[in-house]
This record gives sequence, structure tokens and C-alpha cells, in this order.
Amino acid sequence: MSGQLIAVMAALIFCYALIARVMSTVGLTAPMLSIAAGLVFFATSHVDINADFVHTLAEITLVIILFHDASTVRVNQLRHDPGIAFRLLAIGFPLALFATFLVSKAVLPALGIAGAWLIAAAITPTDAGLGAPTVLNPIVPLRVRRGLNVESGLNDGLATPIVLIALSVLAERENTPIPGLLGVGVKSVALALGCSVVMALVAAWCMDRSRERDLNGLRGRQIATLALPAMIFGFSELIGANAFIAAFVGGLVFGAASIALGDDHATAGLLETSADLLGFVVWFLFGGLLLVVIEVGLRWQWLLIAVLALTVLRLVPVAVSMIGTGFHWRTVVFLGWFGPRGLATIVFGLLALEELGRGSPFIEPVAGVLTVTVMLSVFAHGFTAGPLSRAYGKWAEYNHAPITLEPSVEPVSSRGRTGH
Repeated sequence: MSGQLIAVMAALIFCYALIARVMSTVGLTAPMLSIAAGLVFFATSHVDINADFVHTLAEITLVIILFHDASTVRVNQLRHDPGIAFRLLAIGFPLALFATFLVSKAVLPALGIAGAWLIAAAITPTDAGLGAPTVLNPIVPLRVRRGLNVESGLNDGLATPIVLIALSVLAERENTPIPGLLGVGVKSVALALGCSVVMALVAAWCMDRSRERDLNGLRGRQIATLALPAMIFGFSELIGANAFIAAFVGGLVFGAASIALGDDHATAGLLETSADLLGFVVWFLFGGLLLVVIEVGLRWQWLLIAVLALTVLRLVPVAVSMIGTGFHWRTVVFLGWFGPRGLATIVFGLLALEELGRGSPFIEPVAGVLTVTVMLSVFAHGFTAGPLSRAYGKWAEYNHAPITLEPSVEPVSSRGRTGH
């Protein structure tokens, strides 16, 4: 990676960090500025990005995202009030995923079944980092905030196996028949489940015992928490396990088992900061990917799928999932609208680019749909998160909406990833 690229990205991060609060008050988020800077940089320079670097960055970023998001979900808290999160994940997400698959298959028939599933699984997961003004705004009812937070923390992990299987089928590695590919997938998933559960439980026990005996301080626990997903990733690579599924499951188990992480949310501070920094880099590189799409030319099919995915294909499944809750239509629409697409979708796109290659007939429509979807979401959700959250929160408070009366607990993380 060139010194010029490093200098520009570092300067961008430095400058934004100094005025982040001011930017948020005017509705300008870090993704917006990073994308714009990346677009200008790659349009005016002749810097080539090393493919191996992009692939490694994509893998590390996805591992950190999956582990961080899963570890911040408190399973014991959800048992007391699973309502919104459970409905969004168990009903809304599968419906949205299948509906997006059907639309993608109909609009882009040349992609085939695997290609349509790849697009659906890549653009259906939500990213609360882009909607931080919603997740963190205290005026929004607590259950709504936590429901959106938990949904976005888990649905990227649920989509990952589908993305990986679709990529394997499309790539047709070594002409391996589909049953063989699925067999390899089952083995890698089984290994991922085994190693991640064991490593996460051992790590949680060690961290808690170390804390009890006062062998470390907060900084030590923060470093250990950041090192754990890297350990899981490295060990998974060694034994042939799926590193992404291992990171997701490991995060869930570690978050549920670690007393230190549950008692002190600052324990995950360094992990979250690292995710933020990686997010800056990925958003900047996304500006370069956007430039490629601009040069190729926008296709109406990409725009149609993107618009539908952010509106109808999100709103209708959410509305169906909320049947029987008694929620006012304003609450249902609010939940449906705030399903932004962000880093997970971009990383899935980078993995597709590496797996399929630039010469693949599938990469242009896949990258096009993913890029347009994220681009629309960054600005649509970025500009509306603050105003709509304030308007909805005031309405809920004034009307004493039932959703504000049920017990809940605060979201444990901003899930920032440079979304604010």
C-alpha cells in the first residue's frame, strides 16, 4: 500500500476525529465523508490497491465486526424481553432475505440461483452503525433502540454462511460438484463451532479469574478482548474451520460467559475503537469501488433492487413480524425504515471480488447492486436518522405509547463503526 494512500486516510481520520461532534450535528457522518474522500482520491490519483491487501483487510474487518456485534448482545437480558429482536430476526429477516432473493432472481436472471442468494444475503443484513443517532438517542423508546441494536448485531452473522455457500457455488472451485462443496462447508462449520465455543469459554474463564485476583486492569482486559477474535481467526485458519462463523459464535459465547465484559462495558472499548478505525479504511476504499461503478455506468436493475431492498423488501417483512404486538403503525414503520446497510455488505462485496475475480460475469452485477444499495443507505439513513428519531421519540413520549412502558435495558454498545 502506497505512502500516499496511508497519509490521506490517516489525515482524514485525524481531521474527522477532531470535529466529529460538529459533523454529527449537521447530519454529516463518517461514512459520508470517507466515501467522498475516497472517491476524490481515486479519481485524481493513480494509486493501485494490492488485491491481497484488500482481501486481508476484508477478512479482518468482517471477523472484528462479527465478533464485536455478537459479543455486545446480552443473551440473559434478551430472555426477559425478547419481543422485538426475536421477531425481527426469526420472522422479519428470513422473509426479507427470501423476498430479496426472488426479486434479484427476477430482475437479474443471468445470475442464477446462487447469484441471487449472494445478493440477497449480502444486502439484507442491517448495520446500526449508520443509524447511531437512532440507537443512541435516549428520546427513542428503549425497546425500539435495543431491538434494532440486537437485530443488526446478529443478522450479519446469520447471513454469512449463505454468502459463503453462494460464493463457493459460483466460483466452482476445482470443478468440485455442489454436494462436495456443501460437504466441505459442513465440515468447516462444525470445526468453527467447536473451536470457537471452546476458545471463547476458556478465554472468558481466564479473564474473569484474572480480574478476581487483580492480575490486570481495564487496559489489560481491553487488549485481551481485542486479541481474542484474532486468536479465533488464526486458529480457525490453521484447522480449516470457517473463520467468520467461528468469530460470530465465539463473540456470542464470550459475551454471554464473560462476567468482566458484562459488568464493565468499557472492556470492549479497544475492540470497538479498532472496528471504528477499520471502518474508516473500508469506507474510504468503498469510494474507489464506487468510482468503478460510475465508470461502468449505473444499470436500472441495480437501482431497482437497491431501492426495493431499502423500502418494500424491508418494511413489509418487518410489518409482518410485528403482527400481534399491538404496536402503533408509526412504531412499525420506524422499525422498518431504520434498517441501514453498511460495512458487512461492503465486506461481503470485497470477498466476492476476491473469490470470483474481476473477470467473472457475476462480479459486475453483484458489485453494482451492493454498491448502489450501500450508497443509497448511507445518505438516506444518515440524513434521516436524527430528525426522524427525534420526531418519533417525541410522539411516543407524548402519546404514552405502550412500547415505552415495558421493562428494558440500555443497549450495551454504540456499535459505532464510524456511524456517528
